[in-house]
Amino acid sequence: MKLGALLLRGFSNQSRPKNVPRESHSKKKNWVKKPVYLLKAQQRTNSDRKAPSVQKSGIRTFQPKQEVVASTFNTLDLIRPNEKLKKSIEAFLLDQRSQHTKKAYGKDLKRFMKYLIERKMTRGTDAVDRNLIISYKDYLLSERLLHTTIDRHLATLKSFFRWLLEDGVIDRNFAENVRFLNPKRESTTKGFTNEEVETVLSLPNLYSKSGSLHYAILMVLFYCGLRRSEVCELRTSSIGFERGHHFLKLTGKGNAERIIVMTDSVWDAIQHYLKMTRKKLDQDQALFSPVRNNRTFLREKPVDSSMIFYVTTRYAKLAGIKHKVSPHSCRATAISNARDHQVPDRVIQEFAGWASPMMITRYDKRKSALEKSAVHSISYGNQKRRIPTPGEIARLIDAE
Repeated sequence: MKLGALLLRGFSNQSRPKNVPRESHSKKKNWVKKPVYLLKAQQRTNSDRKAPSVQKSGIRTFQPKQEVVASTFNTLDLIRPNEKLKKSIEAFLLDQRSQHTKKAYGKDLKRFMKYLIERKMTRGTDAVDRNLIISYKDYLLSERLLHTTIDRHLATLKSFFRWLLEDGVIDRNFAENVRFLNPKRESTTKGFTNEEVETVLSLPNLYSKSGSLHYAILMVLFYCGLRRSEVCELRTSSIGFERGHHFLKLTGKGNAERIIVMTDSVWDAIQHYLKMTRKKLDQDQALFSPVRNNRTFLREKPVDSSMIFYVTTRYAKLAGIKHKVSPHSCRATAISNARDHQVPDRVIQEFAGWASPMMITRYDKRKSALEKSAVHSISYGNQKRRIPTPGEIARLIDAE
């Protein structure tokens, strides 16, 4: 019997195999008997390589081993999430530090789920993969959204799937290799001119509570350059005084704290509003609260962001401003005005609460002013030629 057959049988004696001559045994290279446990492991390995034999018409055939296909993550899993996925989505939203970010991520995910539901109704259940995310990007383009808005939706999905990957819900990030649009266009936000700002600030009625509130909000927007959410989150405890200056202590994006100095005119506007509404600085409360609330009658709460938008657009319309404006226009105007007065970019960056100074040129709404164009300074000497008059042109045409 051959040596290989004896090894597979798993003999346990320590002697030399039978029927093997001493001479042939000596010719084997370092022949050593394998332990029983190694032989059994080899038998298990050989059995894994071949499936059990099947007898068909007296012929032994071997069936190939079936490969295990991993279950795919499909759209139905997102539309009807199980308990594990629900908890993961809730944790993803709760982990965001800013309330504004939580709200924005929630809206973006709702829009994505709405798209999946519409897609399922027309095409059935699909696998969630990169092709699906690219199709969603094309859908957003068909909705004529701004490229910056579409990139924000894609960034939300990348963060969302990265969270699910770390949570063990999925095995890869489906949106990881989907490219952003990376728009190079300028922001569509329109700013105010100095004359328009003066007109807007002269309109609120300072002899009424609502007018005093509106005036104080507009002064903070135009002079402090705050975001709409930052104005809503201001409290009386946010006001401080140090070395002869009143200031606002803010918590902006990414929980980054910064201090904004208030000019005398801004401080006077806030003081007047506090006197009209009988608010006290020694009591921690929302700085700007509704003067009246006809819906819930609750006035001890911060103003809503929609009210900031209403105040800005209302007085812009009363001032005769035709183009579209928003509270962001006030912020862009403050930054542009600071650049007009030769304020260093580093100081403007700290004032606006940006992590990168690259945002300054994007927010400078007066850098493209026609009266300041570089074209006015270009000269090549006296190159002005006489242009034919309309009469001379008519005679030339008639002559032809």
